Amino acid sequence: MGVILVGTDHREASLEELDLLAKNFDSIRQGLLEKQESGLIQGFVGLTTCNRFELYLETKDSHSAGAEVLRVIADNSEIDADYCAQVFQVAGELAAARHLFSVTAGLESMVIGEEEIAGQVRKAFASAQDGAQTSAALNQLFQKAASVAKKVTTQTGLGAAGRSTITVGLDILKAQHGELAGKQALLIGTGAHARVVVAALIRAGINEISVYSPTGRAAEFANSRGLQISENLNASLAHSDLVVACSGHGSQLIGQNELRAARASGSKELMIIDVALSHDVAADVAELDGVTLVNLETIKHHTPHEHTAAVLQARELVNEATDEFQAEQLGRNLDPFVTAIKRKLNLWIDEEVARVELREGAETAAEVRASLNSLANQMLHEPLTTAKALAATGDDENYRRALMVLFGGRDE
Repeated sequence: MGVILVGTDHREASLEELDLLAKNFDSIRQGLLEKQESGLIQGFVGLTTCNRFELYLETKDSHSAGAEVLRVIADNSEIDADYCAQVFQVAGELAAARHLFSVTAGLESMVIGEEEIAGQVRKAFASAQDGAQTSAALNQLFQKAASVAKKVTTQTGLGAAGRSTITVGLDILKAQHGELAGKQALLIGTGAHARVVVAALIRAGINEISVYSPTGRAAEFANSRGLQISENLNASLAHSDLVVACSGHGSQLIGQNELRAARASGSKELMIIDVALSHDVAADVAELDGVTLVNLETIKHHTPHEHTAAVLQARELVNEATDEFQAEQLGRNLDPFVTAIKRKLNLWIDEEVARVELREGAETAAEVRASLNSLANQMLHEPLTTAKALAATGDDENYRRALMVLFGGRDE
């Protein structure tokens, strides 16, 4: 039994395909719940972001489970099964752990060191727990991932730099239009990403921010942050210098017609950043005079590939954590066998101590018990160390034989 990863990201699949997978996650989740009920998988956690779609699963048979999970994805996502097999990777426990730790630390993001991803992983894990989808191994894996992300931020400062898709988008606009301080901004959306956007806008010197919500949640979000409330999207578009869209509403809110109507009375330049996976803004608005559009595709192609000392140090921390996790899992896998061996030895010791007590009394029996316990511990040390070493090589046959030797039974 072990953990596997079935996933893809922006390097293998298009953003449109990732969006399609995210939209169909509820259906995919239902299919996986059926597999969990059948016993094929013991638990799963789904991570869906603008960069990736990943499933972490505990299973008894990684090969058959991986194939079945890919079938569930294809059957519930409108994506061809053969194409799924091409763009999705299926990775075993060690690779899955290393990848999750790297993802949570922000090392696999479109923007290296992005600040949102650790919270997204935490939210995905909490959601899986609430849905009774997790298992003991997955709990240990995701708790370790949170610890790794915290260590990377603390020791390298990578996650504390405040870099994200929105900061890269703002940098692109600054390069084209100059400083943004003092501009009037309209924020569309009030979700978790919107909080990051507000912080980035304020750091850029933009303090006049209006909030529009297609779901009617603008008032609560704006009032708690001292922002203005936009009751009418078209009216707000007419007076804004910058629009940041991150609603994830699932339907397009701004197209060419909406912008033409809203801005007919003026000729002010308009900058737009659309960081919603399901685009809030139509791509063809960039064709309008006086409009600059930056969306996730733009950000993807402008994000620098960093090879800094901080990134290298972060990867070292991820590798160390992966080795620790593997050692912890090997120890847990041996625990039931060690318990059984100790129980067998304790029965022998109890029988011998009882015979001694009948012949020579309680005091002598207590001395014999202490001596036999010490001897048993010495006897167990070397074979248990050997068993762990064999398990670490991944040599299942030697592992099984080592356990048979420890039990004193036959290798069947």
